[in-house]
Amino acid sequence: MVAIIGLDEASLAEVCDETDTRIANINCPGQLVISGAKENLTQAADLAKTRGAHRIIPLSVSGAFHTPLMQSAVDGMSEIVAALSFHKPVIPIIANTTAQPLTTAEQVKTELLRQLCNSVQWQRSVEYMVNDGVSTFIEIGPGKVLSGLIKRIDQNVKTLNIGDINAVKNIINPSP
Repeated sequence: MVAIIGLDEASLAEVCDETDTRIANINCPGQLVISGAKENLTQAADLAKTRGAHRIIPLSVSGAFHTPLMQSAVDGMSEIVAALSFHKPVIPIIANTTAQPLTTAEQVKTELLRQLCNSVQWQRSVEYMVNDGVSTFIEIGPGKVLSGLIKRIDQNVKTLNIGDINAVKNIINPSP
């Protein structure tokens, strides 16, 4: 996978069509990630640079995530996901691949598999939530990557990070 900085989605889609790669993540304005076979990614990165990308950042990952090359993972997970008992979401879950709400257990199961081979629409998901009234986002885990992307999508929202037990305590009992 390779992060492409400073190239619009339409231009990068053309690059991907020419190099048999895929847009794997639409993170925020100006930050996209492509995925595919290693040999094709090198060609795509070079072509993206000639088409105006400002930065090319190879990502150290173990697979061509969010592309059809992950179909074997779908095949392996399908039976397991089908056997799991899911409950209807209490609140809608925004789907990675469509940036639309999932409101049934079956939709959630389908999305868990669908996201393996399809592009993550992070920017559109955040935009959907903001337009639906979400004004505070909480990132759980180490780092602040998602919070940074959210702020690039909409500077007016609030982001909180929970990376360790102290962060949890501060959210529950904030200092004056």
